[in-house]
Amino acid sequence: MFILGFHFPADMGNSIPDEKVVEKLDNSGVDFGSVSEIKMMMESREGQKEELSYTNKDTFMFKALVHYATTAESDYMIYTNRYQIAELSKRLDAGDDETMALCKKFDSMAQFRITAA
Repeated sequence: MFILGFHFPADMGNSIPDEKVVEKLDNSGVDFGSVSEIKMMMESREGQKEELSYTNKDTFMFKALVHYATTAESDYMIYTNRYQIAELSKRLDAGDDETMALCKKFDSMAQFRITAA
């Protein structure tokens, strides 16, 4: 099974503990401190565009987005990755309103492009 691009052995089944994902993210070799902002362009099916900025460095969401922005082959965010990031963040960052609002946007069918700044 793959979560956020990290491989987990089949004997772990489909219920990977959140702590194991966080552990792989923390040990990914990505320098999270070198990024101060995640910029995203959200485009709805109707073509409406919205620029988003995310700077909450104390969240799982920020680390996951930095990892994605610095390791993905494209700036286009794949829906599966957005979905996985949002679902984990809903549990791990539950007390942060800004992050929950971004999770709600990630649940949509809009397209996202991402860059780390």
